[in-house]
Amino acid sequence: MRPVIKMIAAAALVTGAGCGNAQTTTLIPSLERLSKSGNAEAIYQLGMAYQTGSGVTEDHAKALDAFRKAAGLGDPLGSYKLGCYYDGQGDGVIESDAALALKYKLVAAEAGYALAQHDVGVLYAQSGDVPTGLAWLEKSAAQGWSGGLMTLASVYNGAAGVKPDAAKTAAYFQLFLVRSEPNDKQTAWLKDFVEHLSNGDKRRAAKIVRSYRPVPTELTLKALSGQRAAQALVESTAGK
Repeated sequence: MRPVIKMIAAAALVTGAGCGNAQTTTLIPSLERLSKSGNAEAIYQLGMAYQTGSGVTEDHAKALDAFRKAAGLGDPLGSYKLGCYYDGQGDGVIESDAALALKYKLVAAEAGYALAQHDVGVLYAQSGDVPTGLAWLEKSAAQGWSGGLMTLASVYNGAAGVKPDAAKTAAYFQLFLVRSEPNDKQTAWLKDFVEHLSNGDKRRAAKIVRSYRPVPTELTLKALSGQRAAQALVESTAGK
């Protein structure tokens, strides 16, 4: 397998789409109305619309402003997106800042968002605190997040500060492949890796795979539902 840092970067790319979902034009007026009343979730959803250019003209400066406001009002997904901007997504509108990226993403991670937990794990690992990073990656993987599974496989394959574990490497990489669209190189790598495992590690890896039961949190499900979450918000506040 490739070196751990390269694998971490690859995992981040795999999960990049999870940074948010688009909104349609029909939702924008309602989101704007709710945003003016101080609804934090609506402000976050409006920020996503500006980020993706769905229903409005794409404007990352307005998206950033919305994410700041949402985060300030306590919305964990708004805080996560603000962290994304400090983590390089805001190129051109804000300078990257690893400390602030961690600060804001940690809010969402602690609230239970799987992608935030993955990102926080990566940020801790990159800063040299691998044990803390590993703990967050485990939380992300427990929710079924493919990037968390891929990064865990890499970490257990030789990250500094973590005892190598061939069985976990094989198991987590297999679980990642099941939840993604693997290419031939990835499939071939896993086959070769498993062939060289001891019988004991093969049995342990198989047990991990069999017993794996991902349980996503409500926040993770909301984040992944994208437009459906925005629609549900608008419907729940109709007439109020």
